[in-house]
Amino acid sequence: MSELFDQFVVEAQELLETAGGALLALERDPADRASVDELFRAFHTLKGSSALFDMAPFTLLVHAGEDTLSLLRDGHRAMTPALMTPDLADLLFRALDQCARWVAALEEAGALPADAAEAAETLARGLAGGETTAGAAASGGEADAFPWVTALTVEERAAVGEGALIVIDYRPDPECFFTGDDPLALFRRVPDLRLLRIEPAEPLPPLARMDPYRCILRFRALSGARVEAVTPVFRSVPDQVRIGSVTLASAAVSPAVAAPAAAPPDSLAAAMLEEQARILDLPGSPAERDSRRAAVARAVAAILTALGRPTKRDAVGAACADARTLRRFLADGPVEKPAMAEPQPATAPVPRRALRVEPERMDALMALVGELSVVKGQLGPLVRRAGDGEMARDLKSFSARLDSLVGDLRHAALRLRLLPLARVFDPLPRLVRDTARRLDKTVELVLEGAETEADKDILDVLGEPLLHLVRNALDHGIETPEQRAASGKPPAGTLRVRAFQDKGGVVVEVSDDGTGIDPAAMRRAAVAKGLLEPNAAAALNDADAVRLVFAPGFSTAGSVSDLSGRGVGMDAVRAAVERAGGRVEIASTPGSGTRVRLSLPLTLSITRVVVVEAAGSLYGIPVALVGGVQRVPRAEIRSVKRAESVVLRDRVVPLVRLRRLLAQPDDERVRETVCVVLAELGDGPVAVAVDDVGERADVVLRPMTGVLRGLRGYAGTAVLGDGRLILVLDLRELL
Repeated sequence: MSELFDQFVVEAQELLETAGGALLALERDPADRASVDELFRAFHTLKGSSALFDMAPFTLLVHAGEDTLSLLRDGHRAMTPALMTPDLADLLFRALDQCARWVAALEEAGALPADAAEAAETLARGLAGGETTAGAAASGGEADAFPWVTALTVEERAAVGEGALIVIDYRPDPECFFTGDDPLALFRRVPDLRLLRIEPAEPLPPLARMDPYRCILRFRALSGARVEAVTPVFRSVPDQVRIGSVTLASAAVSPAVAAPAAAPPDSLAAAMLEEQARILDLPGSPAERDSRRAAVARAVAAILTALGRPTKRDAVGAACADARTLRRFLADGPVEKPAMAEPQPATAPVPRRALRVEPERMDALMALVGELSVVKGQLGPLVRRAGDGEMARDLKSFSARLDSLVGDLRHAALRLRLLPLARVFDPLPRLVRDTARRLDKTVELVLEGAETEADKDILDVLGEPLLHLVRNALDHGIETPEQRAASGKPPAGTLRVRAFQDKGGVVVEVSDDGTGIDPAAMRRAAVAKGLLEPNAAAALNDADAVRLVFAPGFSTAGSVSDLSGRGVGMDAVRAAVERAGGRVEIASTPGSGTRVRLSLPLTLSITRVVVVEAAGSLYGIPVALVGGVQRVPRAEIRSVKRAESVVLRDRVVPLVRLRRLLAQPDDERVRETVCVVLAELGDGPVAVAVDDVGERADVVLRPMTGVLRGLRGYAGTAVLGDGRLILVLDLRELL
């Protein structure tokens, strides 16, 4: 029961995400039938799954949502923009939000909140809104729910008879054959079948592109049985079938006659037969070919019988000796000759199977891979000590092979942890929709690069900063339609979120075409809040003034709202990104918009560091923070009291000495040059003077534990390939 419940929680979360995306698409395009079907299927699946457990409020709410969507899905109401009003969309969104809160409560406490029943009743009444239920729609007049019944010919009405009938409208899933469904077999089990129509559900493609393994048919039928006898036949496909009741009147009533199944169109039959010929061309062992020929013979005989051309099995079997013989046999009969196109690979995509693995197991695997990388690194010094003999050459060859295998293993293990950024992009459309409506703004969200992959830990780090940036752009960046019109801009603003991989890491950019950031306003706000002295603020260039948005407690908002104004959002963004070894950049043009770039490592499990030396000890600085390394002549370092600075890349950069940051004694040696590491932090670049710079290394970062847990300024410890221990620095904490 526990495993089943856990599976329900996981699947419910996935279904709610799917439903949210479908509802957003449906709100943008009320004529999108695929979104209606997807949304209905999600509610229907949630209803069936929740019924397995004692959670009546949950089942009640999703059932009410399903009933509301049934009016759209069944065509009982036209899919027009007027139908999908914001009020109806809001009600459905509230239902999804409530379900999401309940699922979170189920995951945490194993039960629904105490007020679940009341909340479900309120939302269910709102969804009903005085509308008729899906059941009423199904049992209503034939012209409303099933207009095709009205178009029955006189002969068909005479064949099916008069009185109350059950009407069936079945549109199989196109991939039904791969799930074991047989639409015709279902109708063979329908009691008292009076009429069966088989029609293409969409325009048939050209023969050369026909996929016989994809079902593109629609089945419509009438039965004289009771609805209680017909419904169980389709219990495995409830989201693909509509069942209702109609009443027919006929002047001439014939006995109940089951209409024969309509033969497939000639073009469809020809494509099916051509595909059987292609199967005979597939390579394989003699036994496989014999088995394949027998299967093809049975399929060809069935198709010919459906076409009204029954043929003896022996003749069909002989014709299936090879593809050429079968094509010649079919061309001699009254069947449309199929197009002799070259064999093409099947166009239907192969479904990918997902394997769920507990995060703890993935973490343990990555830890072992990291340890293996460290042990592998210790082999290098041993090889160098072995000299140049035959044994040394063998060791070098072994070391090179082991190094390649460990690298491949680490890459494969890392790939297991990579997930698409769609996981953090998916909540954004809903966030933008709700926030823009609250602010009376019109915003178009553009998402790019959702397929970009990063470690799951990076996604966890990225989620909250991304929400902060989007909210900030909506609240402070993009103007109202009236303000944009006055500035000569289109009424709708554009918010673009873009992701891509760059230099072994992942980059996410959030940009808007709003007001931008005014450097002068930033300087005034910094002085007013006491963050800078007037002279210091005036000395800031425009780029540095814009970066003040990341200062703790800084805000230019005139008042505090539920969205912004407290001065903690952008500082939290920078802190979270830099804790993960990344950095934040911002660029803005007043009147044109703002762009914020987040650069993060691809994974947190393995960190690439620059090894530096200070006072005889080794330390690591994350490569993501290093903008460059160079030796600076001692004479170029300027001092004002105890503060030092140096000109790097045509700009004055403050200089700090790592020995002093770590409370180590100053270097008494007189050196003509000073080794400087340029650290790119959120507040701007800082030059860090070190004694020496060593290699760049991939290390497994281990956080401080025990009594060292509270030690500030260190991100953790790591072991180099030769076994030496280093401390990885947290420069933001130190500075």
